[in-house]
Amino acid sequence: MFICRAGLTAVGWIALVLTLLLEQVRPLPLRNPVYALAGTVADATHDGMNAGRRRHGTYAWLLLVGGALAIAGAAYAFALSISWWLALVVNVLVLYFTMGFRQFSHRLTEIQIALDNGDLAAARSELAQWKAGFDEPPASSQIDAGEIVRQASEHGLPLAHKHVFGVLFWFVLLPGPLGPILFRLAEYLARRWNRRPEGALPADRFGEFARRAFAWIDWLPARLTALGFAIVGDFEGAIYCWRRVSRPPAAVDGMPQPDSRTVILAAAGGALGSRVFGAAESARYFDETGLEGGGLSEPAPAMLNAAIGLVWRALLLWMALLLLISLANWLA
Repeated sequence: MFICRAGLTAVGWIALVLTLLLEQVRPLPLRNPVYALAGTVADATHDGMNAGRRRHGTYAWLLLVGGALAIAGAAYAFALSISWWLALVVNVLVLYFTMGFRQFSHRLTEIQIALDNGDLAAARSELAQWKAGFDEPPASSQIDAGEIVRQASEHGLPLAHKHVFGVLFWFVLLPGPLGPILFRLAEYLARRWNRRPEGALPADRFGEFARRAFAWIDWLPARLTALGFAIVGDFEGAIYCWRRVSRPPAAVDGMPQPDSRTVILAAAGGALGSRVFGAAESARYFDETGLEGGGLSEPAPAMLNAAIGLVWRALLLWMALLLLISLANWLA
């Protein structure tokens, strides 16, 4: 988000504001025609091009992502040649279907309300439904309020990055709708083509390129998201936790380490002053004599509101910065 491009004009900033307002009024459901179409095309490409070799996944990724970017770029260029109003509409439509702040905040709010009412069953159910939408293991029926809060934060904070800050970064970096489509489609294919096979079938390597490609596409946006959390939260705590998880090698098997999820959760946990990682993962990174858990407090129900506030403050920070960049481009 520190990177500026000539295309970041007041029109782009207005598109971001309109999209965020539209999404607050009418949030995009998790299951919608655009996502359904993406799933259908991704599955058809997988079934038609997966012949058991890794390079076939590379060809499929380049075909889908390159084709989508070519179509979006042509549509945006055509709209821009007619009117900046039409280009604005194209940007808003693409951002509306690629961003999703309410998908993050609404779920956390519902869990917070259930916990405030003392309804642990409802909170567990809400968390389980949320995770099920992303093919993640459901929450245990026996977890207490603190663990519900921790799992909700662990699940929701990376989603806030993928649905808001990552899209925002690539919208700034590439012209018009190209950046958001690249980021969200790459993220979707990385998940879709690396799902665990049903039954006892061994996993193939078709999705390996998609997984690696998104890891590198997301490398810088994830670290800028973590930096934003640090700036608007407990800066020293966030940087300390970030440094603790950054001790592994710089790259493992072609993948950047630590991965984006780890960086974001570490910075967010430090910024909030609360444990976000599970017990085993927290012990791996933070436990040392006299400072078990990195000095972070155990999760409590109030942490959910704090997490939502952290994301809101980070979003306002980047929006203010982008407004200054837009004004500088306009005045130049």
